[in-house]
Amino acid sequence: MYGMVNKAVRGFVLKNFDPETWGRIHSTAGVSEDFISMQSYDDAVTYGLVGAAHEELGIAVPEILNGFGRYWVSDVATVAYADLMAKTGSGFTDFVKNLDHLHDRIRVTFPDYQPPSFRIKVMDDGTLQVDYYSHREGLLDFVVGLLEGLAVHFNETISISHVSDDDHPMPCKRMMLTLGES
Repeated sequence: MYGMVNKAVRGFVLKNFDPETWGRIHSTAGVSEDFISMQSYDDAVTYGLVGAAHEELGIAVPEILNGFGRYWVSDVATVAYADLMAKTGSGFTDFVKNLDHLHDRIRVTFPDYQPPSFRIKVMDDGTLQVDYYSHREGLLDFVVGLLEGLAVHFNETISISHVSDDDHPMPCKRMMLTLGES
């Protein structure tokens, strides 16, 4: 992952805790506290930070990832990438349907970028079927946090339910998003 992600992990910890907590987390993870935004880092660095945050804070990894996803939307994407966000969609459904286009635009800036992919199907009842594909394991809770953060950003309420891998034939994580419910 790129340094901008690890810098955002630092920002998330500093916003919700304090510099001493961040110091212990990055020390436990065995990584520098300074990251270069445009530099690629091994995914193990980010996973190590999340694991160290779990140890330090006593918060379950899914909760950390979910909170980080929400933080990414509210404090990183909407600030540093506001123009890109505005061009991706003017409402929650349009934005989510254009996630792959967003990642295609980002790919131009970041060499070796390996983004996730999303297939969105609007069901007859207005529910969104979201199929999330990624070569990275264990980030579904982060994606859920991103979706929840986007709902807040677009003044939308959503309910997310997960579809068991055994209940669909695709090599992805499937979620059903119901708008207007929380």
